[in-house]
Amino acid sequence: MAREARPALCSGNLRLALAPACGGAVAGFWLERSDGQVALLRPLPDDREDALHAGMFPMAPFANCIRDNRFVFAGLERRVQPNMQGVRLNFHGSAWRLPWQVLQQDVKTAVLALDADDGVWCYTARQTFSLTADDLTVTLAVTNRGGAAMPFGFGLHPWFPRHGRALVGFHAQGLWSLGPEGEALGLGPVPQGDSYTDTAEIPRRSVNQCYDGWAGKARIDWPDAGLSITMSADPAMGKLMLHVPAHDFETFCLEPQSNAPCGFDALARDGITQGIHVLGPGQTLSGTMHIHVKPITTELMLP
Repeated sequence: MAREARPALCSGNLRLALAPACGGAVAGFWLERSDGQVALLRPLPDDREDALHAGMFPMAPFANCIRDNRFVFAGLERRVQPNMQGVRLNFHGSAWRLPWQVLQQDVKTAVLALDADDGVWCYTARQTFSLTADDLTVTLAVTNRGGAAMPFGFGLHPWFPRHGRALVGFHAQGLWSLGPEGEALGLGPVPQGDSYTDTAEIPRRSVNQCYDGWAGKARIDWPDAGLSITMSADPAMGKLMLHVPAHDFETFCLEPQSNAPCGFDALARDGITQGIHVLGPGQTLSGTMHIHVKPITTELMLP
């Protein structure tokens, strides 16, 4: 069966390809230069139709994981099922595992839509992509379509190529300790060796860390490619995951998201914390992320 054509947006020297049927994912984001094409997000291979290999995918109706795949809300226990082969926990919810539809598209904008009932949540999700000559803007919105209030979280999961050396800088107030499966153990201050306030190179080893109180801006410098990007997100996405997969040290993730791993834990204490939002029927949770592209500069400018 032929692969479905991937919608493409173009503006200036930037090009964005989408894979709606593949979890509403980004198939690629590139800068066209006189010396060739530079990937700004990891390209989805032509022979892959799994969002896990894409450049970016949406996380909804929660980001990261739920402790032991279960939570209690309004006196009822809810359970989610594993969604990756060989992995015990459900990661990032159902939206990235379902086919999306193109709601509208022109040369610089596109809207993808998903209506989902995954057995726990009944929801609608929308992704709006907008491209200018030096900026990609993505807005993710999730609406509760169920008949009762439900807790929600969300986020975006970009995958960046390393391009030789990748230098990263951002401010955060705390760091979650995570277990080997990614479940939260506790929140503490950011150790000096895990701080990126003064910018540092992404290590070539497996990394899975959740930063709390993220200031909403991060910068990636690729000295070997002569490029820099600034990623910023709304306060609704106040947590930032840093991930280097154990199987591929040439890519890394900086994931703006609303909730920390196991953020649903607070529901059992009758508190809504760590970025979990209770939405009544018809209510919407939304946030916007920007990726700004420019030639590399020598100083790291963060708020």
